Amino acid sequence: MNRPILLRGGRVIDPSQQLDERLDLLLVDGRVAQAGLALAVPDIAQVLDVAGMVVAPGFVDLHVHLREPGDEHKETIASGARAAVAGGFTSICAMPNTRPPIDDPAAVGFVRAEGERAGFAHVYPVGAVSV
Repeated sequence: MNRPILLRGGRVIDPSQQLDERLDLLLVDGRVAQAGLALAVPDIAQVLDVAGMVVAPGFVDLHVHLREPGDEHKETIASGARAAVAGGFTSICAMPNTRPPIDDPAAVGFVRAEGERAGFAHVYPVGAVSV
């Protein structure tokens, strides 16, 4: 069991809950256990003052260059998705300027499968049109 974390006074934004308020959040084992104002602090909790900061379930980056396929020496789908999660992004949109470009169903399927295999952020391929 991990030590509980109390996030004190952050601006909590969660569109799925139609929520945009200043609240305290108690996190137990990585999940929200309580939300409210002036929550009691459990004895073993780590308390973080997040006043003036945004607390959200995750962000979406609509413009990411993952470089796979073709330039894996620069970045792979897995390394880019891992970096996204480290920065608070739960979903990323992979631009199609790879070698070869993401311009057919097989390429889209490859990016989706590699994103799922990596298991970090959700990876959504942005397709290109080749004429």
